[in-house]
Amino acid sequence: MSTDLDRKNERNDAVPRTIYLLNQVNQGLRNALDLRLREFKITGLQYTILTVVRSNEGISSAELSRRFFVTPQTMNETVTGMERRGLLKRKEQRNNKRILVAFLTSTGEILLKKCDVIAREIDTEAFGDMSDEDFDTLRNLLQDRIKRQRAAKP
Repeated sequence: MSTDLDRKNERNDAVPRTIYLLNQVNQGLRNALDLRLREFKITGLQYTILTVVRSNEGISSAELSRRFFVTPQTMNETVTGMERRGLLKRKEQRNNKRILVAFLTSTGEILLKKCDVIAREIDTEAFGDMSDEDFDTLRNLLQDRIKRQRAAKP
């Protein structure tokens, strides 16, 4: 009779590893997104940053770096490049002038709407054949894993 520990060990030894499977799906989708966004001279990462700024107006580069699991320096370089292109603007935070917070510009909003069409198409191609129940389960599981990772990140 197997115990919960035995089952967890079996799961952890599954081949290919779950992290490999997730990475393969991510890489495939990211490559498709990067390829199709080239016409707008934007990467999948930049597109995703724009979507996060749209949903979290006034977010800091430090918070963006935590969300994307990159160093603050890396995120600052990326955001600075996007700012130079006129896609984002940054302002000093009201209560702490040392913190810069990001906002979409009108140019960024227009570009984001165009890119949203492509992202929606890729989502449909990748997940459109799933049942509503499976799709909702997948999204809930992934969102739970993201919350756990963010909470565990030092």
